[in-house]
Amino acid sequence: MQTWKAEILAKTNLSLGEGAKWHSPWKKFLFVDITGKSVGTADPADGTIRTVSLQKMPGMVAPTDSDLLIVALEDEIAELDFKTGETKTILSFGSDQTGNRSNDGACDAMGRLWFGTMHKEAKLNAGNLYCYNGQMTKKITNTSVSNGLCWSADQKTFYYIDSFCYKITGYDFNLKTGNITNARTIITIEDRNTLPDGMCIDKDGMLWVAMWGGGCVNRYNPDTGQLIGKVKVNAPHVTSCSFGGINGNQLLVTTARDGLNQEQLETYPDSGSLFMATLDVAGYSASPFTK
Repeated sequence: MQTWKAEILAKTNLSLGEGAKWHSPWKKFLFVDITGKSVGTADPADGTIRTVSLQKMPGMVAPTDSDLLIVALEDEIAELDFKTGETKTILSFGSDQTGNRSNDGACDAMGRLWFGTMHKEAKLNAGNLYCYNGQMTKKITNTSVSNGLCWSADQKTFYYIDSFCYKITGYDFNLKTGNITNARTIITIEDRNTLPDGMCIDKDGMLWVAMWGGGCVNRYNPDTGQLIGKVKVNAPHVTSCSFGGINGNQLLVTTARDGLNQEQLETYPDSGSLFMATLDVAGYSASPFTK
């Protein structure tokens, strides 16, 4: 099994860092701090970080086909002007269930926004996965901790993680309609001390999965279900990952301080930082949201 080590790109002390994505036009990574209520950019060339504070928790962020960003907040989808920090509500959906908030999400190749909801206390089966392209459509119901979403290069397979299920599920995907069918388990997480979190895919079709509690990003072969690689991260709560950089082979890794006690924080003082590994495989930029 091939292994790599991620180094600190920036000491950020994020409470719940998440949502890593490469914004190709900006040549920067995007990320969010969910409980810290902020959205940020990271320049892989020099580690420069810029953040803007929000009034609500952002579950995810993605580029758009303009100079704005799209964010899924606790109870709304909004456009974010990163230069001013101002948000404009696109759709206020309220909480789909009392106590819920948005969580991880991504845009497909047609520019539709996919995002999940979850209970703020991570109650079982309290959330759903939605797709938004002018109207919201419920795609998967009764999810617990909706996480990693990505698509195969041929756009025929949608990969999805509900963390508490300890698996990665594959669906047949119809790019034209956005329909998902034929759910099946692609990968099973055997170690119940870790949770699969954010996910991205490389140009070889392999899945890279941030492991909450595992201090790593695992690389899986979705055809065999085998663990074939690992990026070691000096922080236990690894939350998301994204390929980016000029050559597409830099992997940004977000981490969290939330959920760690004082002893753990002293043992892993870099928790909450942004990490990066330069790999011998490349991935894809984030697809933009299109109105």
